[in-house]
Amino acid sequence: MNNMNRILNFESYHKIFEADEPNASASAAEQIVGLFYQAYGSMVTKIGDYKDAIDDLLQVAEEKDTAKKGDVMESVLQKVVSKINPEYKSVGNTILEAGKKLKDAYTTLLETEEGKKSTEEINKVIYRKILEFQKGLQTASKEMPKVEVQEIKPVGKDNNSENYEYLEDDINEGLFSKNTFGEERNTIISSLVIFYSDMVAQAKNGATNAIKSKAQEIANNLKKLNDTLGDEKAWADMKRRERKDKLEEIPATIAGYKEDFNKTLMAESTKMGIDKKVAEASVVKSEEKEKEAKAEAEKEKKDDTTEYIEISSGNIKKQNLSKKGPNFDKIKKFQENYNILKIGAENKADGLYGKNTEIAILKAAEMLDGLTGSDLAKATEKGKKMTPEVQAGLQKFLDNKDKIKDLIK
Repeated sequence: MNNMNRILNFESYHKIFEADEPNASASAAEQIVGLFYQAYGSMVTKIGDYKDAIDDLLQVAEEKDTAKKGDVMESVLQKVVSKINPEYKSVGNTILEAGKKLKDAYTTLLETEEGKKSTEEINKVIYRKILEFQKGLQTASKEMPKVEVQEIKPVGKDNNSENYEYLEDDINEGLFSKNTFGEERNTIISSLVIFYSDMVAQAKNGATNAIKSKAQEIANNLKKLNDTLGDEKAWADMKRRERKDKLEEIPATIAGYKEDFNKTLMAESTKMGIDKKVAEASVVKSEEKEKEAKAEAEKEKKDDTTEYIEISSGNIKKQNLSKKGPNFDKIKKFQENYNILKIGAENKADGLYGKNTEIAILKAAEMLDGLTGSDLAKATEKGKKMTPEVQAGLQKFLDNKDKIKDLIK
């Protein structure tokens, strides 16, 4: 893939990485650009050795006019659909329709009151997602190199066969260099790159732990599949019929992985109420509703960590392994909240900060990361620090659990 070393212009977008919490409109935009990438990837894999992927993504990312990004996404989809093989025409038409719907959804989003006020945040979140996709493509291209195609030359001469490389008989094949279908394998490897990059990105930044786990599992399987495709000796050792059967079997395996991931994605999206959130972001609220939303947003901005202090594991500060220690009540409160929310194996709520509580703190932080898009887990140093943010976040999640239940009904 050319331009793989081209890096998005960080200087032009230095404000993007400032710590702003994305609002509902930005979250909806993130969902839209994610759907765009899925549609884009499904088409690129039907072109073969496509070399413009990075440029296509840069086109979306570097469009500074937020209002035009929907048009750019649609035009990029039109471009790749125009390059697919005619046999995929019906699929291409479906993607073109999807592109129109994505653009309409994006336009509707920008026309809402919140969307009008959030163009900068929307621009930022789209840029972040595109950067994530670009890095994934770079990683995938390095980890999934092409095989070196061997030129097929006869070692004997068969005047009765013009197409000797397509002989089916293993005996006759012995007269010629073996056709290990290098070009066909490279075509499949090309189709794996975008799918693999998406799984790598989802494994790192998926919205829930279940999505991350499934994406990692599929990424591992795709890497093994790529290793199989690149093993020239193994393909040379196969009989011709075995090679052809294998080539026919692999695309079906890849399709199965895609279906498997989509099932997880849909299930988790339903649980999180994503469809409801996107729909709500597309409806202009009444004045009363808007005032309520603003009041709620202001409430959310308040620093709710002030009543908490950072507590170190008892394996670092022995006082936190004592029932007479100064942090006994705070440690016990965290343990009780953790057990009520059933995030993992039940933690003995004894107010003592040992190894099991370290595990619980890390799990709680990772859960909050998945819900908020933040990075609380890193600050816990593998659970050895019970940070104010994790304590407050867990309490806040517990206080709002009934609202969350309403979302997933």
